[in-house]
Amino acid sequence: MSSVFASPQTYNGGFRADKLKLQIAGTDVAGMLFQNVQFSFTQQITMLYEIGSSFVYYVGGRAQGTATIAFVVGPGQAQSQLLQNYGDLCNPKNIGFKADAGCEGRTAGGINYTLISAVLTTVAGSVNSNDLVINQQLQFMFIDLQY
Repeated sequence: MSSVFASPQTYNGGFRADKLKLQIAGTDVAGMLFQNVQFSFTQQITMLYEIGSSFVYYVGGRAQGTATIAFVVGPGQAQSQLLQNYGDLCNPKNIGFKADAGCEGRTAGGINYTLISAVLTTVAGSVNSNDLVINQQLQFMFIDLQY
C-alpha cells in the first residue's frame, strides 16, 4: 500500500515532557512553575592569517557559559533558596539538567547536562496587567559544561 502523502515515515521512539526533570544542587524545585531554561557554552576562538601564504591558524581562548531560567512566581518553596544558593560568587554550585526518553518499555537513555560552578548574575521580574502573573528570570554564568 502506498503512503497518502508519498513520503513514508517510520516511528522511531518518543519523548515524554513529564519525564524532564530539573535538578538544582539538591534543591526540590517542584511547584516552581519553570517556563523556560536556556544555556550556552562558548569557546572564544581567534583566526589568524599568515601574510604571504594561505595558512590559517586557530588560537583558542577561554570558554564561558551563561544560562537563564524563567519561571512564574508561585507556590514553590525553593524560590528564595535559589537566590541564596547561587548569589554568593565565593561559593558557586552546579546546576544539573536531566531528561529521560520516558516511553514505557523503551530502553533508550536520556541526556544529562551539568553547568559547573554556576553563580547568579541577574534577577529580573515582570508582570502584565492582562494576566497578573509575576514572571521572574534568573541569569547565571558558569565555568564548564559536562555532558
